[in-house]
Amino acid sequence: MNETPETWEQVYAVVRQIPPGKVLSYGELALSVPGVGLTARQVGHLLRFAPPDVPWHRVVGWNGAFPVGKRSPEVRLQQIQRLQAEETPFSSQDPPRLDMRSAVWMADGD
Repeated sequence: MNETPETWEQVYAVVRQIPPGKVLSYGELALSVPGVGLTARQVGHLLRFAPPDVPWHRVVGWNGAFPVGKRSPEVRLQQIQRLQAEETPFSSQDPPRLDMRSAVWMADGD
């Protein structure tokens, strides 16, 4: 991975565009950064260091799950609470899972 500040900022710039109530998967985010060739796992790594103005909680697993919980159950809970506060659609509460058909942000359409 090209771990330059420019690469990090490209990822963060896309995340800043995701509106409240919408999400992207780590993989979708990786594909949306042209010319860099990131993986979903690399995106997750970069988001660990996101500045305060980056809504990191709007990036989730492809299936609406919260893989950040593997690293920290507390951060997972914080992510879920932030998404609930933004009225992001959930398909299940136990376990919490997003309704990806309704929640995914399409940069060109909504």
